[in-house]
Amino acid sequence: MASPPNNRSGFHPLELYRWAVQDPETHAAVLAIMHQRGGAGREPAVFREDFAGSCADSVAWLAMRRADGAARRAIAIDLDGGALEWGRERASRLLGSLASGLETRAMDVMDARPPGVPEADVIAALNFSVLYLHERNALVAYLASARRGLAPGGVLVMNLFGGPATVRVGTERHRVTPTPRMSTEAAIPAFDYLWEVRSFDAARRVVDCRIHFELAAKAPGAEELAIGADGRHVAGVRRIDDAFRYDFKVWTPAELLDACRDAGFASPEFWRHTYDPSKGAAGVFLGATEARSIDGLESWTAYVVARA
Repeated sequence: MASPPNNRSGFHPLELYRWAVQDPETHAAVLAIMHQRGGAGREPAVFREDFAGSCADSVAWLAMRRADGAARRAIAIDLDGGALEWGRERASRLLGSLASGLETRAMDVMDARPPGVPEADVIAALNFSVLYLHERNALVAYLASARRGLAPGGVLVMNLFGGPATVRVGTERHRVTPTPRMSTEAAIPAFDYLWEVRSFDAARRVVDCRIHFELAAKAPGAEELAIGADGRHVAGVRRIDDAFRYDFKVWTPAELLDACRDAGFASPEFWRHTYDPSKGAAGVFLGATEARSIDGLESWTAYVVARA
């Protein structure tokens, strides 16, 4: 993830990104569940966050207490040292002494394996990060490398998206009202998050996506938002165009599952959140399902879970 220059404002683009598109506390809980459902017989302790960027999932992992009271450990890996530095500073601010459990590595995830990088109980490549890998040989190479980085009984978790609506050119605007779930995390003023699909190459199945942000120009700290970024005033609004840009290869579930098998994972699974309204609260489900369950959907997101 490319990061703008660091600053101490709550309006750093990585902070806006965290509130706009990430739910790290939920991710941490879900990742622990995915590990435990595999029958490993122990609570996961070591988490590795690949393509880590802001390290938000690592911070949430360290904040989540284990049943036995033991400390957790997180290893955040990204090519962008600036993003990792920002993540470390945020971890220190939010976690206090628990931040000592965070280790950051500015390196290629392809090279992250024992003994140089410790084995992990859970490796996560979230925020659709495996879609950065456009060629199948690179995808299989990453999956094989990640498999070698797992402890016995460990899991690799990735997410992906699809459906005609997700590659349709256009821009969606969302109002974001940050609501901290950690007592040490300060709220920042509401802002707008814009997700743009700029273009879609159907032959290559590569989609060009952009994230833009808008917030009140007179909000405290707003002037700092434009430092090193394409910020400009528009009708009393501070806007960052192309705060983040992605060229995603739209892998199908079948393709990603097959790549996992070729990388040495015996039985990778396709997981989704589903809801049966006829069952009320009992109709909420997260677990393995058939990949064909997404057939006919205009848009969907899902996980692939591969066990060592």
